Amino acid sequence: MTHDILTSTFIALKQKLVRGAGRIVGDDEADDVLQEAFVRLWSRRDEISDSHQAEGLASVTVRNISIDRFRERGRRHTESLDDNESIEDSDDKTDLEDTYAEVTAIIDRSLSERDRRIMYMRDRDGIDFDIIAAEFGLSEANVRMIVSRARTTIKNIYLSTQNKIHQ
Repeated sequence: MTHDILTSTFIALKQKLVRGAGRIVGDDEADDVLQEAFVRLWSRRDEISDSHQAEGLASVTVRNISIDRFRERGRRHTESLDDNESIEDSDDKTDLEDTYAEVTAIIDRSLSERDRRIMYMRDRDGIDFDIIAAEFGLSEANVRMIVSRARTTIKNIYLSTQNKIHQ
């Protein structure tokens, strides 16, 4: 019975969900986002008790997947630029390696073990928030908050060390 609620709600919301996903990832990828969202929700169909809950879960899941894909597209673009060694000269590469080492040191000394592992899983390994949340027994929202706060902490410490160097 619960799969009927999920299916009928998802079908009723399809156009709204496609428009929402399309605004974030573009119209070409919106249908793929909806398919992935339905698969994720299907595995949780026994937890859905009514159409209102199904509607909320569908909207949030589509939005989160869209944001993850949008961010992943940005990471892939950056990685493809990094792969082109002819663009970088040796000085730029050395500066980049120094910056990476400095940021890694900030991460290692400033974040708790849990936050460090979560950050590395998300930013270095590209693991989805839902998988990280399941591994640590946290909600996706909590994992997103941990990553956001960790990034802010690292950015602030890095900028303050750069300001001290350049003064």
